Amino acid sequence: MILAVVIGVLIFVLVFAIAAVTIGRETHRLDSDAPAPSFELIDAVDWISERLPSSVSGQISYADVRDIVTWHLDLMARSGMAQKSEELLIVDDESAVDAVILRAAEEGRAFDPTHIRAVLDGELGYLEAIGAVGPLADPEKEL
Repeated sequence: MILAVVIGVLIFVLVFAIAAVTIGRETHRLDSDAPAPSFELIDAVDWISERLPSSVSGQISYADVRDIVTWHLDLMARSGMAQKSEELLIVDDESAVDAVILRAAEEGRAFDPTHIRAVLDGELGYLEAIGAVGPLADPEKEL
């Protein structure tokens, strides 16, 4: 009887030790690995809209922000910028604004370029906040 209790306690201790080591190892692994950035359109639109300058936020709606961001994401996907890459990518802000203006015109809509620029600046801020892109490159630094 005592032998069965001792064996039971030893099995319990062994199982507990294996579980503790496994959980500790996985916790350490998850803690050391940075989570992959995840772009959520609804969160992005809210984040950008809340940070727009008052001169812009009073003139465009959340739906406008969503459309501008969606059009810009489509542009990035078509140009290959939306893919995971270790390469340095340089993005021309004015070309992006012009492309969004053209896309809006195709949809029968018009936006002030300063409004689009403000939304795209907000989108970049959101991407930086979620860790999807790094900070702006220093133009004085050599590549």
